[in-house]
Amino acid sequence: MNDGAASLSEQKNLEIQQSLDIKENRREMIGKILPYAGFAFIFLFFLIVTKGALINEANRANLINQSFTLTLVSVGAAFVYAHGGMDFSIAATCGCGQLVAGLMLTTTNLPFWLCLTACVGVTVLGACMTASMGLVLGVPVFVGSMCIRYVFSGILTTATQRSTIFISHAKYGFMNNSNLKAIILVAFILIGYYLFEYTALGKNQRAIGGNMLTARHAGAKVKQSVLIAYIILGFCVGVAAIFQMFRNGSVSSSSGSGLEFNLLMAIVLGGFPLTGGEKSRLSSVVIGALTVTILSNGLVLWGVDPNIMNGIKGVLFVVIIAVSYDRSMGKLVS
Repeated sequence: MNDGAASLSEQKNLEIQQSLDIKENRREMIGKILPYAGFAFIFLFFLIVTKGALINEANRANLINQSFTLTLVSVGAAFVYAHGGMDFSIAATCGCGQLVAGLMLTTTNLPFWLCLTACVGVTVLGACMTASMGLVLGVPVFVGSMCIRYVFSGILTTATQRSTIFISHAKYGFMNNSNLKAIILVAFILIGYYLFEYTALGKNQRAIGGNMLTARHAGAKVKQSVLIAYIILGFCVGVAAIFQMFRNGSVSSSSGSGLEFNLLMAIVLGGFPLTGGEKSRLSSVVIGALTVTILSNGLVLWGVDPNIMNGIKGVLFVVIIAVSYDRSMGKLVS
């Protein structure tokens, strides 16, 4: 009787495990397909409602310009979010990078390349400060990045409250070339993809996101890997800030604003796990960034009031969170 009961119990456990495996495989399959299906749906929807205006010659340049900043930053953010990190200071550091470069361009005779380098230097500094809040002071990364955000946004607001800094379109028009941006963006995606998928740097980020203690025991230099990830993010933000400044033709207190929210939307819409880990893929954040770009551009072409566009994005963000949240595990799944 005892042997029979034990055998029956083992059979039930096996059936339960098989059922759980099937559900997990199904969820993973949906998680892989959903981001691409969502991109295709949004693209086709706005292609129809805008009567083809989404892909006409005039709008193609807009799509490149609009996708450049978010996609470029998303490439760098993949390294940070893969190990379970985050950074809500990128909008403020992006604005401050533009502030420093704008002031140097308009008030000094310093070389052009040095002004651009200073912009990148500011954003990398901000990223390193965010990383140091956790690595050195032991402050949770969410709190640390918010502190850095307030510091840099305060500097930007104070420096621009009297007047906006204007950048000459005539003098620096070559920096607003769509073909140049497309080449740079493709180069960053290819380099980022190689580093993330095929080098120890990317593998360490995913390992840390999966289990930091296990990664450390396996020989990964956790603190060094985390710092490098934030430096990569800061560098990408800096390059994006340069081209955003020349595209806008000015630097104001709103420079860079909204970048962190759009990035978070791109990560979620792309199916990139917010907790990081082995399921992190750079392609996920790229498809997410392109989806957000199509969504924003399509809403404008459709004639939606700009004042309610963020509300629409917010509702969509809540819906995606509700769908992708794994309540049994307490985490977002890819």
